Amino acid sequence: MARSTDARSLESPVAADAKDSQGKGGQPGRRRVLVAGLGAAGGGLLPALAPSAALAQPAFPVKPIRLVIPFAAGGVSDIVGRALGQKMGELFGQPIVIENRAGAGGAVGSEFVANANPDGYTLLLSSISTIVIGQFLVKKLNYDPVNGLTPIGIVTYAPNVLAIHGGLPFKSLGELLAFAKANPGKLSYGSAGIGSIGHLSGELLRSVTGSEMVHVPYKTSAAAYPDVIGGNVSMVFDTLPAAINHIKAGKVRALAVLSPRRAALMPEVPTFAEAGVPEATLNFWSGLHAPANLPPALVSRLSETLNKALNAPDLRERLLQLGADAFPVSQSAFIAQIKEDVARIAKVVKAAGIQPE
Repeated sequence: MARSTDARSLESPVAADAKDSQGKGGQPGRRRVLVAGLGAAGGGLLPALAPSAALAQPAFPVKPIRLVIPFAAGGVSDIVGRALGQKMGELFGQPIVIENRAGAGGAVGSEFVANANPDGYTLLLSSISTIVIGQFLVKKLNYDPVNGLTPIGIVTYAPNVLAIHGGLPFKSLGELLAFAKANPGKLSYGSAGIGSIGHLSGELLRSVTGSEMVHVPYKTSAAAYPDVIGGNVSMVFDTLPAAINHIKAGKVRALAVLSPRRAALMPEVPTFAEAGVPEATLNFWSGLHAPANLPPALVSRLSETLNKALNAPDLRERLLQLGADAFPVSQSAFIAQIKEDVARIAKVVKAAGIQPE
């Protein structure tokens, strides 16, 4: 199967020497003669050349790559991972095999990848939930989500959205917050459970505005919608990919998004910053991680191919329809995002009094 130009760029210098080993008329090539001469003349010069050849990276990939999705098949993460895997596989010239390893809020699949061989052939579709939030909810993880994995890059940004019961009179976030301050405990919000991105979004808003709202945790965000639609719960904080179908169907009304910019699927919905609460910004991102100690050449190869995939129009459109924005960044930018989120989530968890279990 044909390799890309980038794969050939990782070809070993030893292999390049072999191609130059024959000169005209079957005589040894100049490179081969030069190396032999150096070895004979200096004794110590040839060993000095050996480390560069030993450190050279072979072509990558030469076999299928496994992409572990730490959640069950059929969900948003699974759809994103499969779409990404297909496009990256096309670019690599090798298939990317999807493997769902669900359990413990993503910890099962994440731990599997953390313990895998750092050869680039086992990758993780990560998220802010598995890399950042999980460490504050579980007393002892069997892996280090920050230092036990190698960040490759961000895959998508998915705005968190505040969606309210259609019968509520609020036309803006400002009106809702004014009511919440004047009527502590009268409004309630649903989420996917204690410590979920929805719960933390609500706690973040409460901590920066002083608005008291009752948290109603569910096992999943999907389980909250019947009560929000029926008016038993005032609103729900959820990721846009999970909320978009309910919003499009008119079952709930999007009031604002907790992202730095408006969502492409809902350009009419303002951000929290535009509504006067810039501190309440919390994006849900998905990313690509590998085991720790991945060689730098493989990090670069994977990062470059990931970003090429995310810039492909067909993949960008597929992700957009899910409510997620393809977001190619450098590895260093991804690492900075993780550090920023860890600091922010730590403050929210402390303010909310959430204890790890």
